[in-house]
Amino acid sequence: MSEKNQIYEGTISRNYAKKQIFKTIIGYLLFYTSWMVLTLWLVYYFEPEFLFEWMIWILFYSVVIPFFVVLLSIIWYSYRYVRMFSFGILENDIVIHHGVFNRTRATIPFSRIQNINITNGVFDRMFKTFTVKIETAGSSAAAASAQHGIARPEGYIPGLLNPTIIEEKIKERIIKYSAIPSGLEDKIFKPEELAFDNFISYVLSKMREGEHLKTTIKEKREDINISVAALAEKVGVPVQTINFLEEGRYNPSLALAYRIAEVLQCKIEDLFKLV
Repeated sequence: MSEKNQIYEGTISRNYAKKQIFKTIIGYLLFYTSWMVLTLWLVYYFEPEFLFEWMIWILFYSVVIPFFVVLLSIIWYSYRYVRMFSFGILENDIVIHHGVFNRTRATIPFSRIQNINITNGVFDRMFKTFTVKIETAGSSAAAASAQHGIARPEGYIPGLLNPTIIEEKIKERIIKYSAIPSGLEDKIFKPEELAFDNFISYVLSKMREGEHLKTTIKEKREDINISVAALAEKVGVPVQTINFLEEGRYNPSLALAYRIAEVLQCKIEDLFKLV
């Protein structure tokens, strides 16, 4: 993978392919063993000698041959998947390339990353691998996978021998994007902007006291004809967060309030009112 402004590049371990092959063998052995036991029971129950020879051939063609065909296919696919899988951490987002037959490129902005989970299941521990799952806000890819019965997040990186490196790299970028937006520091600390500073301090103090916060986000949003989904996408939060804000059920962080005001082309003090 060759990307502009790339900070870190990685691939997955061949141990992932070995794990997938092992899981396939276990699954098929359990299935075929059950099938063979059932077949032998039928032979024993019906007893005719000619039936025994007939069942042996059935087992050979319906069990043994398909097993090796499937096994060879899984071996080829698993190693090909590992070879084609790559990811890179860029300045503003993480890019994941994967797929054997259908090549997929997933680009995830750091502003949309909500959580990072590292899993290490039974088979992972056998082959000393880890899976990194990057959960994002408003992921259409995750919703599509859920509709197909696949519980897989938008950012899915399996077969890592050392997940700590990528976790630290991603968290570094997340911290950067969760910091107070550039330009806000001047407004807070300039003497001529003390009125703004006092307003923010008052809002935050009232939030801590549990006061109810009324917002005009919905009115401002409708004034510039922007949908809830579009606003959520622009500020990097789930759609539900915007809904909660408009209903007054959620108090935003200072950074989020600033981003919303910037998108809605107004001042923060025009968006929030304590009641």
